[in-house]
Amino acid sequence: MNHREVLKEAASLIAERGKEYGPEDACFQRSADVASILLNKPISKYDVAMILHANKLARLQESRTKADHYVDGVNYLAFGAQFAQQFSSIAVAVEDDIKVMASRL
Repeated sequence: MNHREVLKEAASLIAERGKEYGPEDACFQRSADVASILLNKPISKYDVAMILHANKLARLQESRTKADHYVDGVNYLAFGAQFAQQFSSIAVAVEDDIKVMASRL
């Protein structure tokens, strides 16, 4: 499988899984919510994406030629990038709100 095939398969898989499991954002959030309860600490959608990517990297030890590891890994990194951007936007908005509140004092 060459790099173009990996990317094409990754995009196809997202569409397929979305139909089966629902919107990716909601699915990652549900996973984060469950993990937060199990671990008794906050886990974000970004954390979930990075943990799933780590799992794919770990599996390469036993089966480096299995395309699934690379395809899923690309997708988990892409979701991680998306969730990191969302988090960054939220953090900036919160900082702006704090500045507004502080200016009133």
